[in-house]
Amino acid sequence: MKKINTLVIMLFSCILSFQACKDDDNETTTMNNQEFVTMAGSGNMLEIQAGQMASEKAVNADVKEYGHHMVADHSTASVELMAVAKSKGLTVPTQLTTQHQQQLSVIAPLTGPAFDKAFMALMVQSHQEQVSLFERASNSVQDKDLRSLATTKLPVLREHLDGATKLNATVNQ
Repeated sequence: MKKINTLVIMLFSCILSFQACKDDDNETTTMNNQEFVTMAGSGNMLEIQAGQMASEKAVNADVKEYGHHMVADHSTASVELMAVAKSKGLTVPTQLTTQHQQQLSVIAPLTGPAFDKAFMALMVQSHQEQVSLFERASNSVQDKDLRSLATTKLPVLREHLDGATKLNATVNQ
């Protein structure tokens, strides 16, 4: 069991290291509307699908509840994103991005406490990425309605990140 936990932690460390190495020179440029919709839509799907897994597989009651919460909140956010995107002629993704699919596939085969630990680590990482995306979008996405949506959703995403960080510290101690 310790080998699995160590492997999961090492895998997430590698993923985090890879993400930290990405070129951030585009941070000051205008964000493309479709890029934002694609990343936000895929992020919502990741949270929903991972949350559904947690609702079924988590052994820790708080982790299970966090999973339910992610399904509810991100399902609502998906509907809101879809409405704005469609009104702008933008396409909301129906499949996860390759990165999000890889993240989901890491936790899918796990069970028991190993699942809980990996799920919470993923929730911290995913919400850090989503907060960063929505911060960027709230300042630089081209469309004012998408900017407004990003700004409106930021407090909820920050709340999710805070909850994930606290629960992760408990589960992964």
